[in-house]
Amino acid sequence: MRIRLRKEVYLVLAVLLIIVLFVVFRPKSSARIAETNIDGVDISTDEEKYIQFGQNDKIALGNPPRMFLVANGNIIKSSNIEIVEGSSMLPVDVLSDIIGGEVKVNPQNGDEFTIKNKETKITFRLNDQSAELNDKPEFLDVLPVREGKIVYVPLKQFFEYFGFNVKYVLGDDSSEVAPLIPNFQQIFVWKYPEKSTPLTKDEAVKILTKELKKAYKTNFGKKWTEPKEGETQGNAPEDEMRWKIKQGFSVKNENDRYYVIPVVWDFLVDKYTGKVYMFYQGQVYQYRGFDTKQKGTLAFAG
Repeated sequence: MRIRLRKEVYLVLAVLLIIVLFVVFRPKSSARIAETNIDGVDISTDEEKYIQFGQNDKIALGNPPRMFLVANGNIIKSSNIEIVEGSSMLPVDVLSDIIGGEVKVNPQNGDEFTIKNKETKITFRLNDQSAELNDKPEFLDVLPVREGKIVYVPLKQFFEYFGFNVKYVLGDDSSEVAPLIPNFQQIFVWKYPEKSTPLTKDEAVKILTKELKKAYKTNFGKKWTEPKEGETQGNAPEDEMRWKIKQGFSVKNENDRYYVIPVVWDFLVDKYTGKVYMFYQGQVYQYRGFDTKQKGTLAFAG
């Protein structure tokens, strides 16, 4: 009885040890990175250019349209980027929201401001190229200015002070990275937690393929089956998609947040959450989360 009891105790201890080791050494998850805001976004490229977030927040883009700002894969509403002496300038309040910081005005000098978050503090003054980064002297590329009630700071330099990467994207075929909004100028800024690991291209393709198979069953009422050798493809939509899934997919392009995978239209796979979006590039650009349980998702109309 004593020997049997010891064996049971050792077994319990072994199981507990395995659980502890799994918790300690399991792969780091990216689940704490929130989903982005592109689901439901419409961008009109017609004469009346606008961007609309869901059913609300329809914002005119102007003609010519202003440059877009994309932060960690999110399209920033009303970023109000201005070009001053060839440099992109951003309202300091917009910068503060993105970095998770706060802006304070010196009560003794209304032209002096401090913007800070948990890691970094910058003190600067209007129309003055001297500044302090964590209390150490810095020289700004462009003078901070005030237009009306809005204070503008050099976009690239300030984001880099806060540890962000910055990439200007023209938006056409010459772009080194995939524009989130084709044919529009945009600036990508990004900074992700050090322990977060993006999906690989192969992982993104596997996720999309799995989602397409689910949507196939929803839309055509039957489970996807691989075409047999010698089987001829029909003209029906279900046959077209059946063969496309068999042929497989590949990543066409990417940016800091999304892999772009063409099917009939482009799909975007979030590198950090695995969420899949459809992107239809018509007269109105449409971004939609890919709902495999909804009929019609494989006949995205636009």
